[in-house]
Amino acid sequence: MTSTRALPNELHVLIPFWGMAGGVIKILDYAHHAASGGVAQVTLWAPRMPEPDNMIHTLPVLSSLEEASNVSVRSLDDLRFDFNAEPWVLFTEPTHHALIERAAHRPLGERLIHLIQGTRHANPSWSDGRNYRLLHRPMSRIFVTDQVAEAVAPLVNRRFITRSILEGHDGAYFAAGAPERTTTRTVFRVLYPTWKGDLGDRVASVLADDPSFTFDAIRGDVGWPELRRRYHAADLFICAPGPEEGFYLPGLEAMAAGCAVVSASVGGNESYLEEGHNVVHAAFDDADAHAQAIRRIAGDAELRRALISGGRATVELHRLDREREQFLNMLASLAEAPNSQG
Repeated sequence: MTSTRALPNELHVLIPFWGMAGGVIKILDYAHHAASGGVAQVTLWAPRMPEPDNMIHTLPVLSSLEEASNVSVRSLDDLRFDFNAEPWVLFTEPTHHALIERAAHRPLGERLIHLIQGTRHANPSWSDGRNYRLLHRPMSRIFVTDQVAEAVAPLVNRRFITRSILEGHDGAYFAAGAPERTTTRTVFRVLYPTWKGDLGDRVASVLADDPSFTFDAIRGDVGWPELRRRYHAADLFICAPGPEEGFYLPGLEAMAAGCAVVSASVGGNESYLEEGHNVVHAAFDDADAHAQAIRRIAGDAELRRALISGGRATVELHRLDREREQFLNMLASLAEAPNSQG
């Protein structure tokens, strides 16, 4: 897809690491938005690509970037820009800011865009306060939810454009082939991740003597085909977010797959979780409260139907094409600013 907007000729995108984390997937999404939306050249500065059998290669967005003629991948260790260039740079990992400054030779101003993905950036104790201090520096910024924007609002240097662009995701991937959900089940399959703690294990322990439930734990990283298969095999999904989330993609993935969802209300996930519409809330890190919520869903067929229907409707509000359009509009606004050059 091409655009008639005045966009930068080239966008440099820094990839923090190769892994299945949501933050990595999102920076890849933004690189793809640029490459497919009219930016002539997108350069990914990244660590060494893993071997072909690594699960990172199951990401459709990475495959699309690798196949695009206007995308190149270079070593992050060699980050540099032509001395006379006026580069446009998008990054998400705060530690990369120092690398960019050294490589750019001069301040980039509004052409430096920080994609901020967590409310934890407002926490001066996180990551030695590096992320907190970076909020004071002049650059353009994107917040993935209004909740992230509000968390950091008192600290942000607003000399240049800041935008909240509500997180998008590839819901169609996780919806593809999803089974029809029945309301007549007597044994419920509960899926939960262990990436950020042992909440799911503790909920499984609380319900261990109840034959109405079986449990499946996602331990460690899994590729997207396997992740989709396990969502499809489940009836209920326990979100297990961290305390300072920016969005929490697994909840949305489970909704796309047709699971009923239980979750704490934490930070940015408040942007898409609505009690009774697409989620039953439970107190953060409280295994008993989560077990009670699961029993409630299992015992109420009408509630299950409402959660599944509401979840699928929610996924439609987080389409990647909407996120891309808002990002391209932001790039165009920056490119048209008096101090910017394409």
